[in-house]
Parts: sequence; C-alpha cells; structure tokens
Amino acid sequence: MPKRAKTFIFCVHAHQPVGNFDNVFVEAYEKCYRPFFEVIERHPSFPLVCHFSGCLLDWLEANKPEFIAKLKKIYDRGQIEFLGGGYYEPIYGAIPKKDLEGQIRLTQERLAALFGAEAPGVWLTERVWDPDLVKPLKKAGVGYTVLDDFHFENAGLPAPITGYYEARQGTSKIGLFASMKQLRYLMPFRTAEDTLEFIHSLAAGPQDALVFADDCEKFGLWPCTYGWVYQQNWLEKLLKLLETDPQIRMTTFSRFRSEHKAKKTVRIPHASYSEMMEWSGGRFYNFFEKYPESRYMLDRMNQVSAVVQANGRDPIAHEKSRRALYMAQCNCSYWHGVFGGLYLHHLRSKVFENLIRAEHAVIERSRLPRLGKCRMPSGDRWALEQDEITSYFNPGYGGAMEELDYVPMTVNLMCNLQRHRETYHNVLSGDFSKGALMSIHQLLGTKEKNLEKHLFYDSHRRLSFMDHFFEKELTLEEFANSAYTESGDFVEGRYKARIRQEKNHPLLELERRGTLTYRGRRLPFRVKKTFTVKGASTVRAHYSVENLSEEQVSAFFGVEFNFSIGELSAMRGTCERRVRNWLLRDSWRGIKLRLASDGDWTLLTAPVETVSESESGLEKTFQELAILLQKEVRLRSRETREWTLDLEVR
Repeated sequence: MPKRAKTFIFCVHAHQPVGNFDNVFVEAYEKCYRPFFEVIERHPSFPLVCHFSGCLLDWLEANKPEFIAKLKKIYDRGQIEFLGGGYYEPIYGAIPKKDLEGQIRLTQERLAALFGAEAPGVWLTERVWDPDLVKPLKKAGVGYTVLDDFHFENAGLPAPITGYYEARQGTSKIGLFASMKQLRYLMPFRTAEDTLEFIHSLAAGPQDALVFADDCEKFGLWPCTYGWVYQQNWLEKLLKLLETDPQIRMTTFSRFRSEHKAKKTVRIPHASYSEMMEWSGGRFYNFFEKYPESRYMLDRMNQVSAVVQANGRDPIAHEKSRRALYMAQCNCSYWHGVFGGLYLHHLRSKVFENLIRAEHAVIERSRLPRLGKCRMPSGDRWALEQDEITSYFNPGYGGAMEELDYVPMTVNLMCNLQRHRETYHNVLSGDFSKGALMSIHQLLGTKEKNLEKHLFYDSHRRLSFMDHFFEKELTLEEFANSAYTESGDFVEGRYKARIRQEKNHPLLELERRGTLTYRGRRLPFRVKKTFTVKGASTVRAHYSVENLSEEQVSAFFGVEFNFSIGELSAMRGTCERRVRNWLLRDSWRGIKLRLASDGDWTLLTAPVETVSESESGLEKTFQELAILLQKEVRLRSRETREWTLDLEVR
C-alpha cells in the first residue's frame, strides 16, 4: 500500500418514516436495500458504514428476516460498521434531551440484540447540528457523528474539508467527520470513473479522510437510478475501482479514529446540509415559524413528553407510552422541502395517533367531563375531555377548535394543513425571476397537468368553529378558492376565555369584542361562544352575536369547520340551503361526524388540496374537507342573535 494513499470512507443512511405506506417500504426494499447489499456481499473486502433507522429495522425484521440475516453475516465477517442514532429519526435539537438519550440508547440496545454490534457513532438526523448537542450526545455514549463540509465552512474552515475534528461543550467532547458535498453530487449521478477522478484530484495527507455519507435510497429508489445503479452496474463498477486502486485506502470511521487524533477542536454553529438550509431559510427551526401546523405538533409533542416523564409508576404502561412518544418524534412530518413529509397527511396523522396513544397509556381518563389548560410556547390551549373525544381550543387564534381526537381509534380528525405559498410555485406561474434556484425545481417538473389551476392560498389556518363575517353570501367557488374578503376581525383574533361549571359539566366561554367593517365603517361587534359537552362524544357550542354599534347592520355570518376525513360525496363540492343536520361519513376510518343546529343555515363543502413538491416533482395532494355554515343576520343597535351548534363524532 503506497504511503500517500488517500483514505476514503463510504457511509449510507437508510430510513422510512413512521406511518409510511407498506408499499413504499416494499418498493424501497426491492429497488434499493436488497440489491445494494447484494452487491456489498459480493465484495467481502469492501468496508462499509451503514445506518438503519429503528422504524426501518422493525419493518425489515418483521417482513424481511432474510435481509437481517444477510446483514448479520456481512457484519460478522468484519465488513460493516453500524451507526446508531435516534431510534425513530428525531431532529436531535427539537426534542427533550431526556428523550434524545432514550432514543439513542434504544438503538444501541437494538443493534446489540440483532447483530451483536456496538455503535460508537450516530447518524445525525437531517444533519441538523446545534452546538449544545455535545453534552447530551456524550452522556448517551456517543463517540462521533457525521456533518457536511458545509457545516465546517460555516465555522470558517477553508475548503476542501476532510478528516476528523472534535467539538467540545464544557468538559464533554465528541468527534466530527466531514462528508463532502461534491461526492454526494457525483454518486451515483456521474460515472464511477468520475468519482475516482475527483478523489485523485484532491491533495490529501495521512490525516485526511474523504467521506461520502448520504441516503442509501439514492442508489435505486430515487427517480431513474435503479437501472443505472444496478442494471448498468454502476455500483459494481465503483466498488471494483475502489478495491483495486492502489492510491485509495478504504476504511471506516472507528478504524480511522483508532489510528488518528482529531485535527483540531472546532465550534460548529447551527447548520444542516446546504439544501436544507435553502428550504428552511437558513435555520431548520424556521419551519416551526413558517408552518403553524408544524409548531403545534412540536408543542403537543413536548407537552406529551412532560406527561410521560411525570407518570412512570407503572413500568409496562410507561414503556408503551414512551415508545409511542418516540414514534411521534419522527422528523419527517415536521418540515418541507423537496423531501420532508409535512404535506403528507398520513405522516402528520401518525404523529397525532402516537401522541394520543402515549398520553392515554399513562393517564386514566376521567368518567366525568374535564376541562384543563395546556400551557404551550405558542400559546395556551384548553382541552375539553369527554368519554370518547378530546377537543383542544385556541383562545389566541379565533377561539377555534384546533384538534379533535377520537380516542377509541387514537385519531385526530383535524390533522389539517393550510395552503401555503411556496417558492417553487413560481415554476407553474412561469415566474423564474428567482434565478438559479428555480433550475432545480424546473428539472423536477410536475407529476400532473394543469397544476397552476389549483394554486390557491389560505389567509388563515384550517381549524373549526372559526367565525366569519361577509358583506354578501359566499358562493361555493369563492369558499373553495379562499377568494373572499373578510368583513370582521374574528377569524384570527384573540378571544377571552372563562371557565364555568354547570351540573357537573364544565363550560368554556370564549368571547371577543371585535369590529365589523360595514359600508366603509368599522363598527363594534361581539361574538361569544360557549362550549360544553353533550353525552360521550358531542361538543355543543352556544353562539351569541351582538351588534354593539348605534346603527342597524345586515351581514352574513359564517362558522367554518375543517376535518381531515375522506368524505367522498362532500369532496366533490356541495351547496345546500335550509340545512339543520348534516352527516359526514369518513371512508378512511368508518367514523361519522354530524353537524346539527337549532336554526337553518346554507351549507358549503369543498376539498382543500395543496400543490407541493416531492423528489419526483410537483403534485396535488388532498389535505382536508372544508365546511361553511352561513346565514344572513340583521341586527338593530344592541340587538343579539343566538344559535346552538352540535358537533358529534360517532
């Protein structure tokens, strides 16, 4: 072996989100995981570092035990080094430190049980790094992790960045390896010879390690890669070239650490890989600011985590609860870029399913209705708990219902998403003024024709019991496309909350003194809605609308609902007049929702669909069903009108 041979480390990361469809797991296995490791098995002298998320390992063990056996065989002959990490792929800095340690320990135990393997290093989820992670990672027994060269460049190191560094926090320290972006872009999208040529072009000494660390799925599952990587033998060629090149020495992270000291101590600021920094606007946690739905999931997750930690007396129930909480921390549902699953309802829904399961595994539900305050960083909520449902109300945002849990099926029937404006929508509108950034999205293209006809944006969140005022009655098209003007300031306004008790039933009073724009003037109005319970699974809202001005007003008052259900007939769009009862049938789960009132309303229903980007292009995705009950109200000065609305879950 020549003295100046360049050191190269090949690392792959394999993951499928909690809640992903089984057919996606199967496709990923057949197009990527199985053929990739069949090639690796044929090259016993080729060292590989690999990471499997816990959710993927669980699926593989249950559905493809022969693959687990193959991995163990390859590991036993000393070819594989396993990376650990958070079991269900959480963003390390976004979850409580106690949960992070628990997830890392769980992965270590799992790798030991399946393969007899130790895992001194961890895969950093989405490479989202925070300087204060050193101490909790060290506490969890972590020796090193892998960042991108982009992280080190942000810390002021000159490119190209190779080798092994060290990060410190107090007396704690862990190792950091730098993965090279250029290698990520070469492999597997250029020829195997191009990769070797790039490696040879770099000036690298004994202390340098050239690292490729990226998704395993790009080797077969990404669009157009299966034929190239396997049928045209790209991976086979690459491994043969690397094995036979005397100027390249293949190794693993642990072997390199045992032979070399860290080059220097560095302080890496918050960062992720460059593409993620683009999608997030320079900071991963910006997703929680841009998408209130993501922020609410984060706040609920932290709230449930506190509940789980405070209720650990029954070890069996606590372990069941802890595992469900960890599943709810899977990162994919909390962000959006070319990847990321915020726009995928089935992934968001799984977060809530696991939060509900985690919470109720350790807390016994009261036989009597109960009303409690939930303190969250994004604002306090009130939870109205009944035998079969729990409703969460947000006084700070329209006094609206933000979550509706049907507990027997652990489902949130309001796992909704607002239609947000995204930069890549410029591709559909023909506006390429953003420059080079647009070329990426143009290359991805669209999966459907005429998507520009479905580009609509919502001015407010998709909640329920949202209070509207309009100058005229809305048409179905105006409601469906959010193409209307709000006359009142109640939809997003802050409501005052008061709690009362009546015949062993708690009452939540939400009241706002706001304004209504009428004939060019802003007039004082008051909306008060009182929520109480009716039986095991019905929420009753008593509405009171009062004209506080000195003149007579005629306007249209509307109450909006949004439910993440598959109601086939209503999703075609409906308009019905003089409605007092309306039954919705959720074809996804077999649940029925009923809206009932003591007065007549005009009812509109419309599907809410987003246009979002995935790795295979732009696509239209159904998110929820929107419902509007509207009626004309004529109010003299100081006059009040009242109605009752029931929402029942069967």
